[in-house]
Amino acid sequence: MNLDVSSEGSKFYSYTVFHSDSTMKIDLDRQLAAIGAINIRSDVQKGMVKYSVTKKYPEYEVFLHSRILGDKYKVAEERPFVWKITSEKQKIGEWSTQKAETDFGGRHWYAWFTNDIPIQDGPYKFHGLPGLIVKLEDKTRSHTFTLQGVKNITEQQKDVFNAQEISVNLKQYNRLVKDYENDPTKGLKQMQMGGVVMKMIDGNNSHMKKQEDMIKEKKKDNNRIELNK
Repeated sequence: MNLDVSSEGSKFYSYTVFHSDSTMKIDLDRQLAAIGAINIRSDVQKGMVKYSVTKKYPEYEVFLHSRILGDKYKVAEERPFVWKITSEKQKIGEWSTQKAETDFGGRHWYAWFTNDIPIQDGPYKFHGLPGLIVKLEDKTRSHTFTLQGVKNITEQQKDVFNAQEISVNLKQYNRLVKDYENDPTKGLKQMQMGGVVMKMIDGNNSHMKKQEDMIKEKKKDNNRIELNK
């Protein structure tokens, strides 16, 4: 995971997914130029973390960017972080850090921040401490983020495909996720193109049933960052 920071804000995203999307975009552009059609190969898509998080400075407006099938959503995060800064200090890598705690998304979190890097930001949606969060983990240690290094960049990475986003609040997004998980093939059964509804028919529904079972099974094992969705 990368956290790109500029004077305007930050972006937290998977480098693996970004690099995979960049490679796919080049491949699709070549196909379109050569034969006027595209064939998306599943083996090109890599990376597990498909979402990204942006923060807008100085107000620290937070947005989750995530896809549900073909639609990309921009989800406004309005829950404030209430931190309790403790006196506990720890050396993590090359950074001298101090511990803080908060409750967020149904989990209790511990964060170690450093005053050596005066950026009030961190992984995922976390921010608001007087220094960069060097390490973050929940009480059960199901999720742990640790800073591996810092380097200068010339610009923040942007969405490779520049997809149009649908702005929703957290309640609306959670409803969309729930509907998708309850019927994960709904969007595949029906596509809307140019105002015309096209129904996709699977003779014995084997493919649809297989995908639905796969998504529901994945849901059982999914150790979400936020539990109270």
